[in-house]
Amino acid sequence: MTVQEQIPIWIDCDPGQDDIVAITLAAYNPHFKLVGLSTVHGNAELTYTTRNALRFLTALNKMDIPVYPGSSSSLHGNIDGAPEVHGKTGLNGSKLLPEPGYKAERHEDFFPALKKQIEKYNGKLCIAAIAPLTNLALFFGKYPELKNQIHFLTVMGGGFKRFNRNEVAEFNIFDDSQAAHDIFEDEVLSQHILLAPLDTTSTVRATANIRKQVLGSESVVLASNFRALMYQLVHFFYLKVKERKGPDYVGPSVHDPVAIASLLEVCGFEKKLNCRYISRAVDVIVDGKEDGATKMLAENEFPGRTIKILTDLNREKFWQLILDAYAEADKNAYINGLDRQKLIEGYKP
Repeated sequence: MTVQEQIPIWIDCDPGQDDIVAITLAAYNPHFKLVGLSTVHGNAELTYTTRNALRFLTALNKMDIPVYPGSSSSLHGNIDGAPEVHGKTGLNGSKLLPEPGYKAERHEDFFPALKKQIEKYNGKLCIAAIAPLTNLALFFGKYPELKNQIHFLTVMGGGFKRFNRNEVAEFNIFDDSQAAHDIFEDEVLSQHILLAPLDTTSTVRATANIRKQVLGSESVVLASNFRALMYQLVHFFYLKVKERKGPDYVGPSVHDPVAIASLLEVCGFEKKLNCRYISRAVDVIVDGKEDGATKMLAENEFPGRTIKILTDLNREKFWQLILDAYAEADKNAYINGLDRQKLIEGYKP
C-alpha cells in the first residue's frame, strides 16, 4: 500500500462510549476511508445502537456513511446489554447528541451492501468488529467464498488473563460465544484476524490528563459542542466504572479504538505505534460455567487457524492519533454549528 492510498474500512459496532472514539478515528484519520457501518445488539438493544450510530455520525457531519441495522440478538437468542457501564441507551452521559439527520438503511440490504464493498475493494477492505460477532458469523456463514477476499478482520474481544464477565470472559465474546467460536476457529478467517484482547486494551486508559485534552478548554462551557460531547461521554464512562472500582480509579479503558488503530500499522502507516503480536490459535468456550472464555493454545498447536493477538502498543502515540482525529473532527462537526441550549432542550434519549 502506498502512502497515497487509504484503508477502506467497514465498522460493525454497538455504540457505546468507546465505539464512538473508534468511529471518530476511522472517520477523521486521513489514512482511513470509512465506507459503511453496521450495528448489532451489545452495549444496548439494537434500536439504541442503531440510533446512536446515526446520531453520532450526524454530529460528526458524516451523514454520507450508510448505517445498516444487523442482528438484534445473539445466535442463541440472548440480549444482554451493559447498562451498568454505558447506561440504558448505550450512550448516556450527554444531552448534546443531536437527533439523527438521516435514516438507517434497510436491514435486508446489510449483507448485500457489505458483500458489494468486499468485492469492490478486491482484497483491501478491512472490517473492524468492535461488538459481539453475531453479524459477521451470519454474514460469512452466508458468503463463505468472501472469507479470503477481505484484508484484515480486526476484533476487539476476548481476554486471557483479564475479564469483565463471569470472571472468565470478555463482554463481546460472552455476549455471543457461539458467533465468536465460529469466527475464531475458522481456518480461513483466522488468517485475517487481528485480535485486540482485554489484556491489552484495558491498559489504554483515558486518564485525567487525557480527558482534559479531549475537552481542549478550561471548562465544558468554553468548549465547542463536539469537544463538550466527547468529554461528557467519556466522563460519564469514567464515573460509572469508578462506582465499582473506588475513588483511586485512574480512568476508563478505551477498548474499541485500539483495534482500529492497529490497522494503521499493519497496513503500512504509523510505524511508531510499535504494535506487538503473538500468533496463536484461540478456542472459545460455548455454554457452561466458562461460557465466553477465550483460551490461547500453545505455540504451533492448530497452526492452520492461528490469529495475530495484540500484546502491546505505544500508548502515547495511540492517544496522539485519537486527539489528532478529534482536532480534525472539531473543524467539521455538524453540532458545532448548533445552538447548545436548543440541543439540550431538544434532547431525547
